[in-house]
Order: sequence, then structure tokens, then C-alpha cells
Amino acid sequence: MTMSTPANPTSTQPSADLPDRLCTWCKVPMRKRLVASGQFVHYTCPTCVFQHTTRRGPKPAAPAH
Repeated sequence: MTMSTPANPTSTQPSADLPDRLCTWCKVPMRKRLVASGQFVHYTCPTCVFQHTTRRGPKPAAPAH
């Protein structure tokens, strides 16, 4: 039996679970989607195409030198 995985596993999470954001310029609700394996929420304004990205969860620890 072969298991298949979706090309974008984060696309199954409903966008209703993601925080809403208003455009900085137009003040209209922005479209949202998960990127980078669900680590970030990417927002795009449908009116002026302003873009913003927000990290989900805590920032990963810095590597030791």
C-alpha cells in the first residue's frame, strides 16, 4: 500500500483558525494563508496588494556558537 501526502499539508487548516488582520493602508480585511510548513501566516490585501507575514508560535532558539 502506498501512502500519499498532500503537496501542501497546511492548506487543510481552515483560515478561520488564523488571526484576522486589517490592511495597514486600506483598512479592509486581508486574505490569509499559511506558509513555510505552517510556521508563518501570510496576509495579502485584496485591494492594494499590501503584504505582511507573521510568525505563528514561539521563535526557535538560536544555534549555539
